[in-house]
Amino acid sequence: MSSVQFQFNIPIEQMSKSQQKIADFIVKHAERIPFYTEENIALGAGVSISTVSRFWQAIGYDNLKAFKKQLQDAQLSLTPPAVKIQQVLDQADSNITNLAFQMFDAAAAHLSETKGRLLADQYNLAVSTLTSARHIYVHAPGSAACLGQLLQFRLNRIGIFVQLLADSGHSLHEKLVHAGSEDVVLCFGFVRTSPELSVILEQSQQAGYRTILITDLLVAEMIDQSDIVLHVDRGEREAFHSLVAPMVLVDSLSISITGEHGEEAMHKLQQLHQLRKQYSSTLPK
Repeated sequence: MSSVQFQFNIPIEQMSKSQQKIADFIVKHAERIPFYTEENIALGAGVSISTVSRFWQAIGYDNLKAFKKQLQDAQLSLTPPAVKIQQVLDQADSNITNLAFQMFDAAAAHLSETKGRLLADQYNLAVSTLTSARHIYVHAPGSAACLGQLLQFRLNRIGIFVQLLADSGHSLHEKLVHAGSEDVVLCFGFVRTSPELSVILEQSQQAGYRTILITDLLVAEMIDQSDIVLHVDRGEREAFHSLVAPMVLVDSLSISITGEHGEEAMHKLQQLHQLRKQYSSTLPK
């Protein structure tokens, strides 16, 4: 993960010893700060919670939440796609084999980081919520479209019908209007909160459906507004963004849900196998 440039009102060398401990802890654990409470920071820095609470105003922020907001703003500073691609090509020195190996190594790093970010209780809750839902709606705009289609493909074959919501515009309302208290809307929220995602989250308060957010952001308003949040890593904010980790997460959710449906799901898969055999000559692979 890229380093975060913190703006302190006073230089670290002019801080008290306790403040220096907090500042040092923040700099060394920048990628984890969005997940931490003041108690976590106090424990890590070896100071009192009250010292941490006073620290934010000393460095120019109202509170911890305001400090985390800076991280969100930093994430929204985008690098043009062409620059990201060129960076990957430059690092590979125009060697196709090097490029492949580089991408494999990066994918492994994304998966490892995602494994560290994934909270067991949130994952288990996501599985149980999706398993018990009457209807599942998915909002997967832009590059996430393939992720929504993958989830739809995996679950449809065991008899769970997934509705894909429109990417953008008022067409979103056409299916969203049918989502109610027994349903769940799973959203992919990368880079920033879109107007469509804002509508989905706001409408959930009125319609009563549950929301599951899969995001690569560490701090964002949509995280606070979602019922369940699954964090993934897609790479540094200014680098090429990979879909490997969220795709593995989608596969994991699909298999977990299949397991929860037990014999019913397995029966559907057996029916699918028999149907393929029956019409193998008519509809070959």
